[in-house]
Amino acid sequence: MLDDRSYMREPDWRPEAAQGGISWCLKLIIINIVFFVLQHTVDGFKNGLALYPARLAQGHVWELLTFQFLHGDLFHILINCAMIWFIGRQIEESLGKIKFLSIYLIAGVFGGLLQCILAWAENNPNVGVVGASAGIFGLIAAFAMLYWNRELTLLIMFILPVRMKAKYLLVALAVIGILGIISEDSRIAHGAHLGGMVWGVLFILLFVQGGTMSGAPPLWNRIREWRSSGRSRRRKVVTMDGDARAYSKGDRSFNDPEEDLMKDKIDPILDKISAHGFSSLTDEERDILEKARQRMM
Repeated sequence: MLDDRSYMREPDWRPEAAQGGISWCLKLIIINIVFFVLQHTVDGFKNGLALYPARLAQGHVWELLTFQFLHGDLFHILINCAMIWFIGRQIEESLGKIKFLSIYLIAGVFGGLLQCILAWAENNPNVGVVGASAGIFGLIAAFAMLYWNRELTLLIMFILPVRMKAKYLLVALAVIGILGIISEDSRIAHGAHLGGMVWGVLFILLFVQGGTMSGAPPLWNRIREWRSSGRSRRRKVVTMDGDARAYSKGDRSFNDPEEDLMKDKIDPILDKISAHGFSSLTDEERDILEKARQRMM
């Protein structure tokens, strides 16, 4: 009944946001602001920490980290800090501080590496890269993978509101990144954005079992469930005369009444998790979910 639902599997992580303390989203914003001030008060500060493909080839690997805290202008840092706050808090509350930082910082490294690879391929290794965008795109990708069908309101040109599901936003950003790379637009680090998104997707697929907090199963589970959704599962039971008969899992004439009752309670809860996330459940619904999980063990 429930073993094919990813929501009921024992997760391989534990949320840490409930442990308290200052949010890492706020800490990152403060660090970015401090770096921004230093950029404009200390000569050579920005150039010494920005990511340059030519210098990375010479062994300046620390630039893959430091470039994430530098920004081009005031508008650049304001937009990035706003995105860290609004998107990052969702990830930090769902997955905890360590996994949040793992997505953000490593997405920045992935993005920086891809941007450098593209610069080397184009024989243009002397263009510096700065900004937190790669890490932010990693957070956006992780958010989309966790909250696959969550609707978001976007402001086009900060004026026109557009509602879009997270999964479509992920696809749209990926397409924009690819087109930007193809067009060789050097004003925007599309490679860094795309590299960050790749890590965000990979992290959820590899390290967050089933996207448990939101009910979004891993990609391969969604494909498997989609392939089997049109086929009824069948079991064999032995009748009183010893004859083996096949019946559908959904056939109530052969099901355990207690199991049917539990299924009637669980399915709406699982659908609620899929639509609104684990945090939307009441205490009573959490208790029912836990009892059902124990029955599976």
